[in-house]
Order: sequence, then C-alpha cells, then structure tokens
Amino acid sequence: MRKQTKKLAAAALAAALSLASAMTSFAFYQEPASKKGLLISQQHMFDDVLELGVDQVICNQASYQNLDTYMPLAQNCKNHGITFTMILLNNFGASDPDLLPVDAPVEGVGNYAFNSTTPEGEAAVRNYARTMANYYGDYVSNWVIGNEINDAAAWDYNGISDMDEHAASYAKTFRIFYDEIKAVNPEARVFIPFDMRWKATNDPLRYTVSEYLPKLNALLKDTEYGIAWHPYPVHFFDKPEFMDDDGISFDINTTPNINMKNLDLLTNYMQNADMLAPDGSVRHLILSEQGFTSACENGEARQAEAIRQAYEIAKANPHVDGFYLTRQVDAQSQEVAGGAFGLWTRDPNASRDEMPLAKKQAWYTYQSLE
Repeated sequence: MRKQTKKLAAAALAAALSLASAMTSFAFYQEPASKKGLLISQQHMFDDVLELGVDQVICNQASYQNLDTYMPLAQNCKNHGITFTMILLNNFGASDPDLLPVDAPVEGVGNYAFNSTTPEGEAAVRNYARTMANYYGDYVSNWVIGNEINDAAAWDYNGISDMDEHAASYAKTFRIFYDEIKAVNPEARVFIPFDMRWKATNDPLRYTVSEYLPKLNALLKDTEYGIAWHPYPVHFFDKPEFMDDDGISFDINTTPNINMKNLDLLTNYMQNADMLAPDGSVRHLILSEQGFTSACENGEARQAEAIRQAYEIAKANPHVDGFYLTRQVDAQSQEVAGGAFGLWTRDPNASRDEMPLAKKQAWYTYQSLE
C-alpha cells in the first residue's frame, strides 16, 4: 500500500513538473534586429516585409475575427526571427456580445472598450484574454490592449465620461489581459496605447495623456506595463512634415502634442521615479502607429523624407523599442481625408481594399534604413 502511495505521489509530482514545464514553455521574447516595423494586413505580402528588411511586424486583431486569422503571419514571423506584435481591438459584432459595453451604439464609434464593468463582461474579457494568450502565446512578443484609450469618444468608448472612472475601467481590463498573457508567457510585454494629445483637447471625452497617464500609473504601477505611442504629425492628413509642426514645443508643461519632433519629452518623462517599472527600469516604449501622407504636392518625395527623419529620431532614442509605420498599402478609407500613408499605392480596381499597385519612393527609402 505504501509503495503504491509513493508511486502515486511520484506520478503526481511528475505530472505537476510536466505541467509547470508546459506552462513556461512559451517563455520567450523575440529581440528585434532593428527598430524598423510595419503594420501588415495583407498576409500574402509577407515577402514584401522580407524585401523591405523589416524586423518587427504589427497587426490588428479584432474581436469579431476568427481566432486563427493571423496565425499564418505569426508563423512566418517566428520562422524568420521577426518580432510579432498584436493589437487586440474590441468591435461591434464581437465574438461574445458581453465583450461590448452595455448599450454600445452601432455607429459612430471606431473601437469599444472591453467591458469589464459587469460580471458577465468581466468573465467574457477573461475568457477572451485567456483564449488569445494560449493560442498565440508562442508567437506574440508584444501585446497592445485596445487603441488610443485616452479617447473615450471614438477609440475606447464604454459610455463612461468621468476620467477617473474610465481609467479605473481600463486598468481593470488591462490587468485581466496582463495576468492571462503573463501566465502563458512571462517574457511577453503588454502595452497601453495612447494618441499624441499630451495637453491638447477640446472634447471632454478625449482625455489629455498628461492627466490620464498618471491616473493609470497609480492603478497599474505594480505591473510591467509599457507605452504604445502614436506620434503623428499635427496635420497628418494634410502634409507629412513634422519638424515644422506649429505649436509643438520642447516644454512638457505647455506642448499640446508629443510627436516625433519632441519625442524626447515623453522618454524623459518616463524616467521620472514615479513612472519607473517595479524593478526600477524605464518602461518599454514602442511607437506602434504613425503615418506620413503622400497625398500632397510632391508628396512621394516629402513622405519619404519625413519617414527617414522620423526613423532616425526613433533609432537615436535608446528608450524606443520599435517604430511601426501604420500602412503597408494605402487604404481607401483614409485616402478620402488625405491619409495616403502606405509604402505602396492602392489598386483602385481591386475587389479588396489595400491591394498593392506600385511602390512609392518611401518604400525604397524605408528599405535603405537599418
């Protein structure tokens, strides 16, 4: 009997060790060879990524998309040693309706906050986070939770107008994703996304990051959260240049926006003692979305030069981990506003949007950068 008990105990211990090993088998981080990154939505264009010499790829995974939508891209990135970053977005038509905020409007909203304000929503968010983390845990190095979460009017809508309540809601959601992701891959990095509005806003539902970030930091400073910043030029639909952006200053107390012109303000701010990670290091920062339009006079040359300048600024800053251009191919939805951000022009006769027609001058410029 005692021998049988010992055998059972040994078997249980072996099973436990095996389980522990299985749980930590996804502990990895793909260190990129450079900061050069790109948003990709056309997976058949992965050869273009290789030709460009891109070392980081980012994609948007919507809550209504199939779980395996980006698995081919994830596998290609892993096979070629490319750092894979995934943005998790909540959209109308989500796979689980409880992911959406209560009484979410059908129109007029870009993205929704994940609903962690009700018991049903919290359970749905945890299930979704656990499912995504387990499915992509061996592929994704960086996870971005939501989109421009300081914009409660359009990009992180949950029906909450009070900044403190909104921050508390996002912090709760972030912690759910953070815990589930870290349980699968403790080396993965998890990021909070912001637009470029440091102090500039005329809309009470578009919170300034200078006010919103400290509130989140107070709630999440025990975690290793990182920052995913969107440093667009001030007039990004009108022109690609940013060094002459009007009103942008080098004083963090007065500048309305922080973009590529004054990016040092953000990285200096993140070195303040209260903003440091739990281990005392400066938190990780990726520039997860920026675009430079070519839809202007002499646009291709101007776009190419803006990309070159922006990338060199990012490359020189030791606190920037990644620089992601927002479009591989121009998007019809953005062209109407002047946002021809792609490295390729779009085929207007194609049955699908963002199908490539021709390389722009910016494509060759970006290829030459290291």
